[in-house]
Amino acid sequence: MRRPPAVEGPQQHDLDPAVAERFVAGARIIADEQVLDAGAGLGAIAAALIAAGSKVTCAEFAPERLDELRRRFAKEIGAARLSVVGADLRSWDPGFVDSWRVIANPPFHLTAQLVRGWILGPRPPRALDLILQRETAEKLCAPGTRSGALLACAGQATFVARLDRGATNPPSRVDLAVWRFRRSREADPRELVLLDKLLERAFAGPRTVAEALRGVASAVQLKRQGAEQGWNPQGHPREVPPHAWLPLTRLLAMCGKL
Repeated sequence: MRRPPAVEGPQQHDLDPAVAERFVAGARIIADEQVLDAGAGLGAIAAALIAAGSKVTCAEFAPERLDELRRRFAKEIGAARLSVVGADLRSWDPGFVDSWRVIANPPFHLTAQLVRGWILGPRPPRALDLILQRETAEKLCAPGTRSGALLACAGQATFVARLDRGATNPPSRVDLAVWRFRRSREADPRELVLLDKLLERAFAGPRTVAEALRGVASAVQLKRQGAEQGWNPQGHPREVPPHAWLPLTRLLAMCGKL
């Protein structure tokens, strides 16, 4: 009997060291700042972060890459400048108490889940600087998407620059980009969780806002919010200005609907 073909896992894309140096320089590190390198790979970004004066936590899943990171950064680990953690990024909490940020080339297939987790977490990072697939970076900046609306209410997302596919080894199969997010000091994690719940319902299918939120918001509430914030309840949720979702979230939360 023939064996079925082996199923390969997601391809690892390690950033070129020279590209990593330019990427980290553009992130404008503060000395001794706590930085998470999520999906650290072979350590190209971590090396640039150490050179820039950061305190680095490298999170990686693959055992052979964890071994390589520990060998490569043995001196920095001994000096408490860097730590290496074996972690499933989808469920792992770094547990940072003080201000922290993410500077990383995360696994492409986990991008949306990771960004959402970092935005909605109880101790969220103040900033994200990521190497992403170009299409994903564009979607995260688009105002008429669920993710774009959430990010716009939490801070500012920016498509910084396109990257050549050869910026990684092996070369990426798709175009790449540098993407940045800076969190607003006014962003309330608890309020954002409620907002995300509302957006999930609103964007679930090709329906108007009024249809999607039937049973949650009354026609009078939607009409008034639309008039005040400049959107039409009979239009698709993608037509609602991103920042208009927060007042609606606050109203529905006050009424016990979220």
